[in-house]
Amino acid sequence: MRVFIVEDEYLARERLKRFLQKIHSVEIVGEAESKQQALEKIEKAEPDVVFLDVKLPDGTGIDVAREILNRGLNPYIVFATAYGEYALEAFKVNSIDYILKPYEFSDVENAIKKIENLENKRLNITNVSTMVQVENDFFIPVKHLSKLILLKPEDIYYIKAELSETIVRTKDNEYFSNKKLYEFENMLKSKGFFRVHKSYLVNLSKIKEMKVAEQSKLVIYFNGINDTVKTSRDGAKALRDYLGV
Repeated sequence: MRVFIVEDEYLARERLKRFLQKIHSVEIVGEAESKQQALEKIEKAEPDVVFLDVKLPDGTGIDVAREILNRGLNPYIVFATAYGEYALEAFKVNSIDYILKPYEFSDVENAIKKIENLENKRLNITNVSTMVQVENDFFIPVKHLSKLILLKPEDIYYIKAELSETIVRTKDNEYFSNKKLYEFENMLKSKGFFRVHKSYLVNLSKIKEMKVAEQSKLVIYFNGINDTVKTSRDGAKALRDYLGV
């Protein structure tokens, strides 16, 4: 589990690092002490979990979490702070836990365990795991409200990994699935779908154009919808290699 720490107080940051280093499943992939620094580094590090302080010199951890979501990144967010009054705002930006200073090792360990339990549940969910064939057509089973819908692969624009579910985007709607993104990738790689980010699988036939973004990433624009998808740096390189450009 790749963890990033955002904490402006040196002693508090070192204490949290010591706690996390005791947990064998954790790898600390970066740290920051300001909002701007956090946003720059998190996008490069692409962590699975971000531990966030609320009060930062140039903004708040709430701002960081909101911007992370806006950029299409989907790490688990854990707030570790001395300010209890921001808990409601924190959960509005999809935080998984909110621990108050002075916290102990058990608080940090429990937050990691909560995330591991969520991931294990995702892996153990039983669902239709393959495409459904009806005569010569193939369909992807997805959920919409209480209904099971069968989508044709050619109707899907992109598939996005969320915290507990996967979003399947068509021209007119969003559908949900309990399958993980790599399962969709295995099912759809022969149908013109390409993994451009750890959280995104796109249908290449739906792409209108691509524009170069920072750090050699690409912003993907689609025919028929206003959504955009930003690749990771590695995803952009892999896509360029695949397309031969």
